[in-house]
Amino acid sequence: MGPLATLAEPVIEKLLKLDENELYERLGMIARAMAADPAKAGSFDPIIAYNEPEMEYIENAREFGMRMFRRWNVETYKFICGDDIDDMVDRQELTAAFSVNDKAVAAALSSLLVTHVGLAPPLAAVVASLVIKRFSSPGHEEFCKVWKRKLRKYE
Repeated sequence: MGPLATLAEPVIEKLLKLDENELYERLGMIARAMAADPAKAGSFDPIIAYNEPEMEYIENAREFGMRMFRRWNVETYKFICGDDIDDMVDRQELTAAFSVNDKAVAAALSSLLVTHVGLAPPLAAVVASLVIKRFSSPGHEEFCKVWKRKLRKYE
């Protein structure tokens, strides 16, 4: 496991305990907090106060998070399940994590989203957790099949 994945792992462990709605809410809140204070983008687990003015209502944060996830869902799928030769080595690292557990897969995925897709660490951790929550199944190949079926709903 790489250094970014190691940093992400304790955060991922907490995030995987949340349900999907809580993850969408967290994604929206982090994005809004980063817009107000870009320094929050530097940590996998920034401190986000629920009473910050830019948060407004939890429902708005959740809806915003859902929209953000829809936007990153396709790009993340292409990276993980695509056939781009440039991504093969990293995809192999991620595939190996499937033999460990969901936490390892989400941690590896979050680090790859930071380094290859350009997501800020706190957003990458939540997106990776949502991907695992929504599409997880045994093994990389089955994971991609399940995800592809669900991805069609967004097209």
